[in-house]
Amino acid sequence: MPALEQAVIDDLQQRLIAFLETKGGYGALKYLDAGGSAAVFSAEMGGETRAIKVFDPKFLNGPSGPAERRRLDVQRRLIGHECPQLVQMYDIAESHGTAFTEMEFIAWPQLGKCLADVPDEHVHSLISQLVAAVRYLETRDIVHRDIKPENIHVSPDFKQLKLLDLGVARAFEVADGEEATLTDTGHTRPFVATAQYSSPEYLFRLDGPTARLWRGLNFYQVGAVLHDLIMKRPLFDEEVKMGNRWLVARAVLSKTPSFADSNVGRLAALKALAYRCLTKDIDTRLDIVDWNDFARDAHDDPLSRLKGRLLKSVPNAAKFAKQALDAKLQFERSDFEKRFTELLRADLIGVCDGKVALTLLPPQPGADIVYRFELAVSDSTCIVCFVRIDWLTALQDRTANVQYGAFLIASAKGVDASMTAQICACAVTIKAAFGKPLNEAEPIAGFPDAISPFEWIPELVGDDVLSALLADAAMGRR
Repeated sequence: MPALEQAVIDDLQQRLIAFLETKGGYGALKYLDAGGSAAVFSAEMGGETRAIKVFDPKFLNGPSGPAERRRLDVQRRLIGHECPQLVQMYDIAESHGTAFTEMEFIAWPQLGKCLADVPDEHVHSLISQLVAAVRYLETRDIVHRDIKPENIHVSPDFKQLKLLDLGVARAFEVADGEEATLTDTGHTRPFVATAQYSSPEYLFRLDGPTARLWRGLNFYQVGAVLHDLIMKRPLFDEEVKMGNRWLVARAVLSKTPSFADSNVGRLAALKALAYRCLTKDIDTRLDIVDWNDFARDAHDDPLSRLKGRLLKSVPNAAKFAKQALDAKLQFERSDFEKRFTELLRADLIGVCDGKVALTLLPPQPGADIVYRFELAVSDSTCIVCFVRIDWLTALQDRTANVQYGAFLIASAKGVDASMTAQICACAVTIKAAFGKPLNEAEPIAGFPDAISPFEWIPELVGDDVLSALLADAAMGRR
């Protein structure tokens, strides 16, 4: 959204001057900044500086007016709050044909402008403070929705943090009848946030607004900020710089952020935590991330503790070294499986074109490594796909045979991978997954026409059948 024109900013300033005169006690105004819907000014009040946002009247008087007022009501609930990591709200008022929000003025710089300067030793403290602000909002049943470095200010010594800009914050739940479909503007479900820092399910509005959606979005956005603090650069920066919003959307949907570093041990536990937070599938994300993971004692990951014991126990060095190698292998295999299945999931979303609900079910603990994809075509019809990963041993312990199979069934219950005729499509290695596209993996000998991930559904189910099912789903047929 383009910034306000100067004529609009001048008009808003005059409205603010008139409004403050009715209240009294304010000093001279200073213009600070403007966005697409409001301008921000500062003014002295009682010996301290306040920031005051003035909204363009057209956003309150037009079709979006009810949604804007609901957001103002949410901010009004935070007046006088007790969270030191969250910008303080002093007043929310409608007057002179527009709305005003008066808040704490934060003179600290934006985190987005000083990422490269944040010392590693302060990363954990800063992200913990951000978590405190987000968790406080959760206790008030409020979700920020636009957590990003530009909405976070840090002290010059990088020891303190404040979360700002509650302009798109909303309540977790909405009262009966207040919104026709529990969305932002009645019967539609528009996107309100920053695409670069939004989770896939929120960016593409795949799920309705529920507490589950907001918790998943909070984990993702906090993880995105943690990524930036660790890597000293914005998430999906290359795509954003190209100025193509479709590239950004595709990155959010399918690109796995890289935490490659010349120092592999640097902030290793926080890298792993950020990686989990940025998991594409919301169900998996909610299963593997918890707010307690951000606690200081959780920062010491098992592999780091193992290395510490190794240094202290020279007589058992060989034993501990083997344990470390085994732990590293298991981590690499698990990381590979997550990346590989996320790629398949992204391809399936493209095949379904958003018309069919897709669920990814990970393997059960202690069972064979079989990932299950369920596509609910209708209440009575389901496509169930399996991807089986069989890891080899000894010198080939980083190589796996990948098999797949699929069912077109009337019920997803009682079906497992052993019931389907599986095809061994290719052999993949961890190195291939990180060094080149997965669909460049070597084919199995005797199976030269290995099917790429995005072709396996039509191959197993049949193009005509799949097309008919997707068309029925799109038209709401049963």
